[in-house]
Amino acid sequence: MSLSKINAWFQKAGAFQIRHRKLFLACILIVSIAGLTGLSRLRIEDNQDGWFDDTEQIQIDQDTFKAVFGNEDAVMVLVQAPDVFDPLVLDAIDRLGKRLEAEVPFADRVTSLTELSVSRGTDDGFEIVNPFEDGIPGGGRPLAELTEAERAELAEKKAFILSRSALVNNLVSDDAAETWVILSLLPFEDDFADQYEVGDAAIAVLESAEFAGGAYTMKASGMSYTETEERAVILKEAALRVSSGFIVMLLCLVFFVKSLRGVLVPIAATALGIGSVLGFCGWFGIAADSTLITLPILLGMALSVGYSIHYINAFRLQFRNSGKRAESAVAAVKETGWPILFTVVTTVGSMISFMTVGIGPLKWLGATCAAIVFAVYVYVIVLIPVLLSYGKDSSMASVPTPKDVQLKEKAEQTDRRFERFGAFVLKHKTAVLLFGTLVTAASVAGIFRMTVNMDYIEMMGKRIPYVARLQSILEAKLGSQYSYNVMIEFPEADAFKNPLTVQALERETAELGTLRLTRVSGGKPRVTSVVDIVKEMHQTLNGDDPAFYTVPDDPDLLTQLLFLYEISGGENLSNWLDDDYRTTFIHVELSGYDANDIVQDIADARRSAESLFPQANVSVVGTVVNFAEMNHKLVVGELKSFMGSFLIIALLLTLAFGSVRMGLIGMIPNLAPVALIGGIMGYCGFSLDMLTMTIMPMILGIAVDDTIHFTNHVKYQFESTGNYRLSILATYREIGKTLVMTTVILCAMFLMYTFSPMATLFRVGLLAIIGLGSALIADYTLTPVLIYLTKPFGKER
Repeated sequence: MSLSKINAWFQKAGAFQIRHRKLFLACILIVSIAGLTGLSRLRIEDNQDGWFDDTEQIQIDQDTFKAVFGNEDAVMVLVQAPDVFDPLVLDAIDRLGKRLEAEVPFADRVTSLTELSVSRGTDDGFEIVNPFEDGIPGGGRPLAELTEAERAELAEKKAFILSRSALVNNLVSDDAAETWVILSLLPFEDDFADQYEVGDAAIAVLESAEFAGGAYTMKASGMSYTETEERAVILKEAALRVSSGFIVMLLCLVFFVKSLRGVLVPIAATALGIGSVLGFCGWFGIAADSTLITLPILLGMALSVGYSIHYINAFRLQFRNSGKRAESAVAAVKETGWPILFTVVTTVGSMISFMTVGIGPLKWLGATCAAIVFAVYVYVIVLIPVLLSYGKDSSMASVPTPKDVQLKEKAEQTDRRFERFGAFVLKHKTAVLLFGTLVTAASVAGIFRMTVNMDYIEMMGKRIPYVARLQSILEAKLGSQYSYNVMIEFPEADAFKNPLTVQALERETAELGTLRLTRVSGGKPRVTSVVDIVKEMHQTLNGDDPAFYTVPDDPDLLTQLLFLYEISGGENLSNWLDDDYRTTFIHVELSGYDANDIVQDIADARRSAESLFPQANVSVVGTVVNFAEMNHKLVVGELKSFMGSFLIIALLLTLAFGSVRMGLIGMIPNLAPVALIGGIMGYCGFSLDMLTMTIMPMILGIAVDDTIHFTNHVKYQFESTGNYRLSILATYREIGKTLVMTTVILCAMFLMYTFSPMATLFRVGLLAIIGLGSALIADYTLTPVLIYLTKPFGKER
């Protein structure tokens, strides 16, 4: 079908819309009220559980671990001081532990220097003691005020604790400069809500004046604690980015449109479109993802303004000539209705490609972006023509005023500049193609340097205070941010009362200590298991002789050790073994996060455990395991979403222009910016993560809009002129300025991301600006040259 016929249909639709404009406004009002009233129900969550569905093995293993061993989460506080056994520091540790236990919901028990269960030999065998059960010698007074006896007692307790291998460089450093205060937590009832309740309470304790300053520093971590801090940062960032985006949208409209109605109507269309979609999410119980929510909002703002400007500029062009509002509104719909609808369809198709990724938050992002793009389009095509049709006609139709003439001449002068630029491009078509090819080739080489990395600290960035604190914890002697657990399940009970099984567990513990990323403190791998309790008990029962720091060979002795530990008040055994003695786990702390090394470490851990325990079920669980699996999902997801977006857009271009050749030609200028983004990511070391992976498919979906407008206009002109050069130059003259406007607005929106302290948001903003800017350049250069050389619309007349 020719564009003339398509435009004629849109002309009829526009005329129908203007005739029944009150009905259209009433429908918009009803939909808006229904949608906006749902905003109060909208939940904003950090939905990491949505990374995997319940049928995936990684989620099944995680659920099994929680069912057997309870809550993996804990509130952990690293205390640093010249000597953590200083009475003032011990007193602060004791007060901190008591407050955490009393004030934090779901508190289970505190483990710290003042709350320990340590085995000690006695004449009758051994006992489980807390060295500071009777209080801190001197009652927590400064060391200088202690008596000689109190100092001696304190030194004895310090020496006793530092003599226990299981504690040194795990709970307390060998130089006594660092120690942990750990609050274990009971199972949550609602993982999402409860972790924030825990985090808020713990933060209130740690940030209270009671623990500020002094001869020590306290640095908190733990999933609930950091997730609560992350939520505060993300919500603040979301509010800042959206509010600054709104201001930018307002400024762009004022600058480009320069009329009150031209500013207010697009703002209303944008706000109502975005608000209605999010409101209906609230009505349907669809939670918004806190990390990703700004993307669909800013995208909706930018595209809504872009669509509005296309309509408004077309209306103005017609209004300058006719002076009649209703007639100009219909003419604007006729001229821009089809290309804008087509751009909406391609953008929606590109956004929907995210739903093929298999990652919950990205599915939400794809569906929400698609819904918002379509919603703002509907609001724009209804409100802009209808509201512009109201008002008095202009005197331009009869006798133009000097101001009218001046405005028209100024607009036409700008249009002629774009026409001259088009002539320059066609004159240097060979140089344009050569330069575009070289840039694309260099970019493709950079794509192969891209890495996938879900490193939390790298994603968030050290400019955020709590992330800088986590980095300082990671750099400490006892510090650790990442860990995983190797869970071993036997089918039969009492499997871990067999010395051979426990000795195999000891070998596996040692093997895990040699892996690439395993944390080593003071020469000791940070790998812990029930083996530490068994060996310490064996040593204690044999006069504290280090030669007996082994797993006994006698099954009866091993059973006796476990039984005695349990009845003597040892609280740690249930943390490592289930009630049937058939399931246990090994905890491995990591020195950092590297996407490739962690995948290899997890594979090696699983392989060695399966080799040592062929009759058992082995699984590796933990947040870091989720990150490792996400690395794979992101690579596959990037390929799926990009290929899906590419195929959808190529198919739509082919159908719209009735030519496979034109469909492929239309994709070339849009692949070049995507390749440039990938190349920059590779050369600059920007990792592919949850947010940056959205850039390439998203830019492809947005960038094709200008290609559609340009190509569509060339085809429309060619149907009249039969000459490619004249058609291309007319396109530069008539819509060249509009393409710049829409791209500037999009770039201005994404510019707001570059002011964020969050590293991943900064990268999204920077890459989006580069992608959109290069896409505009490609549409101003490659698209016309390719059309001119390939002549996809037939021979010239």
